[in-house]
Amino acid sequence: MLLFKRLLTSFVLFLILWVALSVGTLAVVGGVAGAQAAAKANARDYQSGYAAGQAAGQEVGRKYATTIFLITFGVSAVASVGLSFSGLLPWCRKKSEPPPLPQV
Repeated sequence: MLLFKRLLTSFVLFLILWVALSVGTLAVVGGVAGAQAAAKANARDYQSGYAAGQAAGQEVGRKYATTIFLITFGVSAVASVGLSFSGLLPWCRKKSEPPPLPQV
C-alpha cells in the first residue's frame, strides 16, 4: 500500500512539476531573449520594443521548446521520485514501530 501511495504521489508531483517548470523556463528564456532584442534594436518607445521582443521570444520558443520540454521532463521526473520516496511527505513515510521490549 505504501508503494502505491508513493507511486501515485510521484505521478501527480511529476505532472505538476513538469507543467510549472516548462512554462516558467519558457517564460524566462523568452523574456531574456526579448529584452536583449529590444536593447539591441535601440527601441525608444513601447511599440518598437514590444515588437522586437515579441519576435525574438517567438523565435527562441520555436527553436528551443523541444529541448526545454525534454530537460524539464527529466528534472521533474527525478524530483518527483526523489520527493515521494524520501519520506519528506507525511503520507509517504513508513510507520514507525516502537522498539521491542527487553526480554526478562
